[in-house]
Amino acid sequence: MTSVDVECVDGVGHLKLNRANALNALSSHFCEEIDDSLLALDARDDVRAILISTSLKHFCAGADIREMLDMTAEDARTKGFIGCVSAPPQIQKPLIAAVRGLAAGGGCELVEMCDIVVAAASARFCHPEIALAAMPGAGGTQRLTRVVGKHVAMDLLLTGRALSADEALAAGLVSRVVSDEELEATAMSVALLVASYSSPVACRIKASVNKTQVQLDSGLAMEREQFHKCFSEHDFREGLTAFTEKRKAKFQNR
Repeated sequence: MTSVDVECVDGVGHLKLNRANALNALSSHFCEEIDDSLLALDARDDVRAILISTSLKHFCAGADIREMLDMTAEDARTKGFIGCVSAPPQIQKPLIAAVRGLAAGGGCELVEMCDIVVAAASARFCHPEIALAAMPGAGGTQRLTRVVGKHVAMDLLLTGRALSADEALAAGLVSRVVSDEELEATAMSVALLVASYSSPVACRIKASVNKTQVQLDSGLAMEREQFHKCFSEHDFREGLTAFTEKRKAKFQNR
């Protein structure tokens, strides 16, 4: 049974996240489904823009913590595990995200990979990894900082606090904020407008803007290396276990 619903409407490939029993938590299998769907849509000649949304209350709760519990540092390195999808940076066509509710951890990283972000008033954006003695592994330290600046990024990454939709708009993390009732229609109208223009030109604009992200690849490589080191540390295991047991973690700084 798939957790991703896909349809195409007037040049827009619409991908809906629908892992209903887990708040769209990003398990490896779910990430593969999303990545495969995105790559397939990007390859279609009749798709000129891609919209990512969800019919659930929350956009994405982040990585699947239970999947990470028994994963060693070597496992993480060997699998190239990042706790998130990996296809968005490869997508040539414009990616639009429609976000309601929580976009946490890997869910926030997915948002950061998109080109236009329409947020509902209920949207909340956060990187709570530090509460698990972990850190972002899919670009959170890199793309977030490039968008909101060092000081806002440090605040979010070192405290785990969430930005409201309006705060995210002021910080530049989202493109516009609408009511929850207007979210789907507004995001689709944006995607349809983008799809109505010349696709080669839209793709070249996207590629040119992304070229401003200098040294992103080296930053991502360093982030992933540091993320994988977390898997060999006591505090990381304690953080994950405490989360699953719904108790406060007792860190020992090792």
